[in-house]
Amino acid sequence: MAIDLTASPTTSTNRKTSIEKAIAKLRPVSEIRPEIKMVVYGRNKQGKTVFSCASDLKTLLIDCNERGYDSVRDRKNVVVYELQRWEDLDPIYWYLRSGNHDFEVVVIDTITMLANICMKWVLKENAERDMTADVLTPDRRSWGKLGEALKETIIRFRNLPMHVIFTAQEKATTSEDDDGGTIQEVHPELSPSPRSTLLSSVGIIGRIYVKEVEKDEKVTHERRMLLGAHSKFVAGNRYKELRYVERNPTFGGFVTKIMGEINADS
Repeated sequence: MAIDLTASPTTSTNRKTSIEKAIAKLRPVSEIRPEIKMVVYGRNKQGKTVFSCASDLKTLLIDCNERGYDSVRDRKNVVVYELQRWEDLDPIYWYLRSGNHDFEVVVIDTITMLANICMKWVLKENAERDMTADVLTPDRRSWGKLGEALKETIIRFRNLPMHVIFTAQEKATTSEDDDGGTIQEVHPELSPSPRSTLLSSVGIIGRIYVKEVEKDEKVTHERRMLLGAHSKFVAGNRYKELRYVERNPTFGGFVTKIMGEINADS
């Protein structure tokens, strides 16, 4: 790559050093170890937390005032961090960012409840600046501040050098299509701006649900996860190793399929 010879010696040297550093970062994509970043959403009690913690990998479950960890009490690989205040999220992020730990998976359970915690912080901040502010009802500026805080948090956690799972409640919304009709879409429950950031920043968007299955004249319930494009449910997946619908899914099973390693649920 040519260096601009009209620049000063100092500028040319700095530019050359920057180029050399950039070249040193180049590497074949096939040599990059996959780090799975995903969203799993669904109705209450459908198995979002169970799925996320079902592996042999050391997992940090950030419980955002959900108290959903009762369903994984038998998992020896899971450590819980109970989050009730927005201010307590930053320290655990920097702990994970430091790398001075043995966690391989972090789960934010749920991003829906984390948004509620964030809004309480926003309203508290508003009240501290303006004593006449309504501490119960958010205005447009409050929603804007919430959106920016959540978007930054989503990207920061997504960029951690480990597997990252965001769980979410689901919500159905109705909108008008191009022909004047109405369409219903089911998606993770989060306000539009941070939801867009969340869905675009991960490699897997999975909707978990339970389906009745009849076998040998007996009806059982089977957990499934939708991972492909659907006309009603938001879902998507960048990994060819995963099926359109996974039956009895576990995160350990996903790791095994995608990375080819023995990390399946024991």
